[in-house]
Amino acid sequence: MSTIGSTAQTSTLSSNPLITSSTSSTSSSTSSSTSSSLSQLDYNFNEFLTLFTTQLKNQDPTNPMDTTQMTNQLAMFSQVEEQAGTNSRLDKLVTAAGTSSLASSVGYIGHTVEASGNEVSLSSGTAVIAYSMPSAGATASIEVLNSSGAVVTTLTGAATSGTHQITWDGTDSSGSTVTDGTYTLSASAADASGTAITPSTYTSGTVTGIETTGSDTILDLGNGIKVKTSAVTAVTS
Repeated sequence: MSTIGSTAQTSTLSSNPLITSSTSSTSSSTSSSTSSSLSQLDYNFNEFLTLFTTQLKNQDPTNPMDTTQMTNQLAMFSQVEEQAGTNSRLDKLVTAAGTSSLASSVGYIGHTVEASGNEVSLSSGTAVIAYSMPSAGATASIEVLNSSGAVVTTLTGAATSGTHQITWDGTDSSGSTVTDGTYTLSASAADASGTAITPSTYTSGTVTGIETTGSDTILDLGNGIKVKTSAVTAVTS
């Protein structure tokens, strides 16, 4: 009768590479698919059972194996399988949440939204620039920059506390008309003593499309301007 010594049996179980392989596969589930982790787990578990039953068949009847380690390893497999199953269910919930958010955002299409941002779209020679003063100041100005970062024009706005709008006629500092497109805003303000105040700028436009990126739902305002629904501060018809 073929036998395997108890010392070798105990060593094989305590350092079972199948357990290590299974745990590593699950811990790296963020970089591989959950289904792949589950498949690897099933494979490892079957290999473990094959190894264990072989050891049982060939154990020394005068010095039987310690079943405590087997029980511990079976418990480890159960925990890993439960974790992999939880990851799979979470993936499904994230996908469902993204689909739900996309569907609920369809109502934005065709409406004009205002969102936190520093871009403005000049269309037909007109753009409405919105900004907010956190506190009253003495001066407030908005620089309009082109895609190269050069200042196209500087607009003077109201310096009182609250939200304000400036209509830009699409001309630069010399009075020449610039082409329609997307421009960047840089707002600055100061109080009577010259202490700087930082206004907040807003991006506005009519929603023409919706998309999802990861867990974010993005609104397309045209001319390459896109904002997250979480950044929207106002919606008008």
